[in-house]
Amino acid sequence: MSNRADQKIRLLALYELLQSKTDETHSITTQEIIERLAERGITVGRQTLYNDIAVLNEYGYEVIQERSRSNEYYVVSRKFELPEVQVLLSAVGGAQFLSTTKTENLIQKLLELLGISEAKNLQELLQSNRNKHNNERIYYTIDTLVTAFTQKKKVSFLYFDYGLNGKREYRKDKRRYYVNPLGFAYSDDKLYLVCYHDKFDTPTNYRIDRMDEVQVDKHGITEKSEFENFDMNRYRQEQFDMYGGESEEVELVFPQDLLEIAIDRFGEDISTTLNEQDEYIVKVSVQVSKTFFAWLTTFEGRVGINSPAKIKEQYKDFIKTIEKSL
Repeated sequence: MSNRADQKIRLLALYELLQSKTDETHSITTQEIIERLAERGITVGRQTLYNDIAVLNEYGYEVIQERSRSNEYYVVSRKFELPEVQVLLSAVGGAQFLSTTKTENLIQKLLELLGISEAKNLQELLQSNRNKHNNERIYYTIDTLVTAFTQKKKVSFLYFDYGLNGKREYRKDKRRYYVNPLGFAYSDDKLYLVCYHDKFDTPTNYRIDRMDEVQVDKHGITEKSEFENFDMNRYRQEQFDMYGGESEEVELVFPQDLLEIAIDRFGEDISTTLNEQDEYIVKVSVQVSKTFFAWLTTFEGRVGINSPAKIKEQYKDFIKTIEKSL
């Protein structure tokens, strides 16, 4: 191997070492660097090490030097800041579709973006969703779906539910589904494929962790005008926040102290007006369903339906049905 190639590998190994083992409160001495690089089969002298660190600094990879009897070094600048890694760790820990093994592996990779002390502190704060699934092929599934999407090909798969003792029970007598992918939607710690069937003009979705034997089909997607400008954000909001049922424009009544809930649920750009009782009338599009009505009941009558009248009547019928079971 040429000296130039040797230097590139040595510089890469040196910076990886500084990134993973140092930060503002943890430095590493010249001798420690030499010993750790030797463990990886890389021999380096003190003068060569000084020159390599100078090269890193010259090209913007800031390495701080503390001069003492034994010079010490550490890095501060990183691609990801501590709060950014915390956000990613929280998402990974809460993602129900990732298995325990995949979660632990991904968390370790994310922690490597930080210095040793920051990584240790964050690891102590980590809390993972205990309701993890055991589909270890999840990465393969996602990779295959992305390939189908980018190549504009159909995708096929088996789909299953869990029965007694966690046994997989395949739908359609284990016959394959063939769909046209539109993209992904993440909701309630689960990841979904949003797609459509050739025979239908409405989108549907399938949980990624319930898919098996996913394949890119040889046929291209069936183009439909209904999906040329498909709004994934709107679909996710209507289908997952208020899933099921027909989409309707509904006016909801919120007291002023609950307006934040309306914003969290429907977004910051919702249309609002004040009525004579100084309550907010919020106009939104929702999937009118039992799930929507059940969500309204959590506010114990403080959030109501202003219009249309037919939806108000459906909500009343829903409440009466519940009362009969009491």
